[in-house]
Amino acid sequence: MPSTSATQVRIQQLSALIHQYNYSYYCGNSTAESGKSCNDETYDALVLELKTLENQSPEMRTKDSPTLQIKGEPHSSFPSRKHLVPMLSLGNVYSLDELKSWHTAVKKLLGGQSPEYVCELKIDGVAVSAIYRNGVLSAGVTRGDGSEGEEITPNIKTISCLPLRLKDERDLEVRGEVYLPRKNFDALNQQRLKSTEPPFKNPRNAAAGSLRLLDSTETSRRQLAVFIYTIAEGIPHETHAGNLDFLSQHEFPLNPETKLVSSIEDVLEFCRYWEDHKEELPYDIDGIVLKVNSLKQQKQLGFTAKSPRWATAFKFTAEQAATVLRSIEVGVGRTGILTPVAILDPVELNGTTVSRATLHNYDQVERFNLHLGDHVTLEKGGEIIPKIVAVDPTLRSVEAQKIAAPSACPVCGTLALRPEGEVEWRCPNPECPAQQKEQILHFVSRRAMDIDTIGPALIEQLLTKKLLKSAADLYLLRHEDLSGLERMGDKSAENVLSGIEKSKKCELGQFVHALGIANVGEKTARILALHFGTLEKLMSAAPEELEKIEEIGPVIAQSIFDFFQHTEQRQLIADFLERGVDPAEEKILEIRDSPFSGKIVVLTGTLSEPRDVWKKRLIQAGANVTGSVSKNTDFLLAGENAGSKLEKAEKLEVSVIDETAALELLEQISASSIG
Repeated sequence: MPSTSATQVRIQQLSALIHQYNYSYYCGNSTAESGKSCNDETYDALVLELKTLENQSPEMRTKDSPTLQIKGEPHSSFPSRKHLVPMLSLGNVYSLDELKSWHTAVKKLLGGQSPEYVCELKIDGVAVSAIYRNGVLSAGVTRGDGSEGEEITPNIKTISCLPLRLKDERDLEVRGEVYLPRKNFDALNQQRLKSTEPPFKNPRNAAAGSLRLLDSTETSRRQLAVFIYTIAEGIPHETHAGNLDFLSQHEFPLNPETKLVSSIEDVLEFCRYWEDHKEELPYDIDGIVLKVNSLKQQKQLGFTAKSPRWATAFKFTAEQAATVLRSIEVGVGRTGILTPVAILDPVELNGTTVSRATLHNYDQVERFNLHLGDHVTLEKGGEIIPKIVAVDPTLRSVEAQKIAAPSACPVCGTLALRPEGEVEWRCPNPECPAQQKEQILHFVSRRAMDIDTIGPALIEQLLTKKLLKSAADLYLLRHEDLSGLERMGDKSAENVLSGIEKSKKCELGQFVHALGIANVGEKTARILALHFGTLEKLMSAAPEELEKIEEIGPVIAQSIFDFFQHTEQRQLIADFLERGVDPAEEKILEIRDSPFSGKIVVLTGTLSEPRDVWKKRLIQAGANVTGSVSKNTDFLLAGENAGSKLEKAEKLEVSVIDETAALELLEQISASSIG
C-alpha cells in the first residue's frame, strides 16, 4: 500500500485530472490545460481509482473532489437562504421597436452617451447562484423570489461543468442558468416512458425538477449543465465583458455565443439572427439579454423597484396555437370584479398544455364578438399568461351562442352591476363568499401579513363551517375550531394558531397592504406608512392631502379616502385592533428642529441610494416629498444626470442640493427631536 504522502499526492493528481477531463468534455473546451480528452474506459478507471483511495483514506478526500459531482448522499429537505445581493428579474421588450425605445431611454439617462452592450442568449433554464469561499464551492442557491431561495448545494455540485475549486483562494459569488441540453432531455424522457413515468413537458421543467431532487445521485445521472453569466460578489473588473473574461480564465462555463457590440444596430442584428437560428442550438433559448457593458454606467443608470435599468430581455415572437372556445368561467375577485376566463380544448403552447385563457373583461369579449364554439388563436403574453389574440368568424356555426356579460354573480347570485365610467362588471355584495375568500387569501399572503400556515383549502373549510366571515375572524380561532377539520391534527392546528399570533406584530405598511384597498399595492402601502407614521393619521387623511404625496394621483387618493370612510371597513379595522393586531408606528421626527420641517422636496436624477431610502429620511425629517417642481418647491435633491426637473428648478430659483448637502442638513436635527 502506498504511503500516506504518496496517497495524498495521487488523490490530488487524480482529482485535478478528472476535473480537467470534465471541463473539456462538458464545457466543450479543447484548449484546457491537459490539452486532451480521454475515452470512457480510461475515464472510468481514473474515477474508480480515486474512489478506492478515498474510501481507504476518507480523511484525505478534498472539499472539491470530483466524486462529489459523480455521487452524492440523499438529503431530506432544502433549507432557505437569503441572497446577499438580490437576484432581480429583468424587464422585457417584445419587439425591435421597443428595444430601440429602451436604448433611447438608456442614452438619455447617460446624458446622450451611447453605451457598449453585451448581447447574451437568454437560456431557458433555472437561475442559480454559486458561492465560493476561500476558493471552494460552498453553496448553491436557487433564485426563489429574488430575495431568498433554496440552498441546493449537493445538487449543484453534481454539475460537472462547474468548478468546485478556483485557481486561488478568493471569495466569489457567480450567477448562471442551469439547463438540460436537448439530447439529455430526450434521453431522460425515454427512460421515464420505459418506467411508465410521465415525461417532462420541456427541458426547463426537467432542469427545475432535477435541482430539487432529494437524492443528488439521481440529479447527477440527469447530466445538467450551466452557463454562468455574471459575478454578484468579488467583481474584479470595471466592465461586464472584462468580468466574463475573468470567469473564462477560471474555467467557468460561459455561453460561446455572447458578443460585445458597440451600437444598437449591432444589437438588433444579433437579435434578428438568433430569432431565426435558435433551433440550431443544442439547448433552448427564449430571447436575448442586453446589458450595458460599463459597470460605471450601470451604477449611473441604477434600478427600478423590480429590475435594473441597464439591462433588458428581448423576448422572441410568442408562439401561437389554434383551439376552440368551449365555455366561459367567471371568476370573482376580492373587490367583486367579475373576470371572464375562456375554457378551451387543450392545446400545446410553448411546451405546456393550455386549456384556459384570460379575457381580462367583457369589453374584450365584445371586441372579439366571441361566441361559444369559436375557433380562436392563442398566444402567451410575455410567454407566461395565455390569451386569445384572434378569432376566425368564418368557422362559426350559425347556431353559436354569443357570450354576454353576466347578469348575476356566479357565486352568491347578487345582480351584477357596471359602475359608470368603468369597464368591469362587479358583484356589489360585500358578503359574497368568493370575495371573502379572496380577501382573506390576500390578507394572509406572503407580501401582506405572511401567515404561511393558512392556504386556500383551510380558508374554504373555515368559511363553509361559518368560522370566518372576514380576515379579522382569524384572530378569534381556537384550537378546537381547527383540530376537527379535514387533514388538521393537533400539531397542524398549533402551527396555524402560532402563525396567526405571530402576525399580530406587523409593520404598518404591511397591514395597509393586507387591507386590500383598491389601487393600493405593496409599494404604495409602504409610501403611505412612511408618510403618515400611524394608522390613525392615514385613516383621517383628506384626498387633497393624499394627492400631495409623490406617486399618488387623484384616483388612488380617492380610493384610499373612500375605503377609510366606509363604515364596514372602519369596523373591520376596529376588529383587527381589538383582537390584538398591532401595526408598528413609523417613527417620525418632530418637525420643530429640522431644516426640512414643512418643506416641499423633489427628488431627481440617479442617487447613490434607493429613492425609498431618501424619501423615508426626508419624510421623517418633516418634509413633504412630491413628484414635480413648482414655485412652491423648497428643495430639489439632485443626483447624477438630473434632467428637466433640474432645469425647471433653476429657472424658478429653487434651492438645488446634492446628497452630501442633504445629509449635512439632516445632521442638524437634534437627537432630542426624535419621537
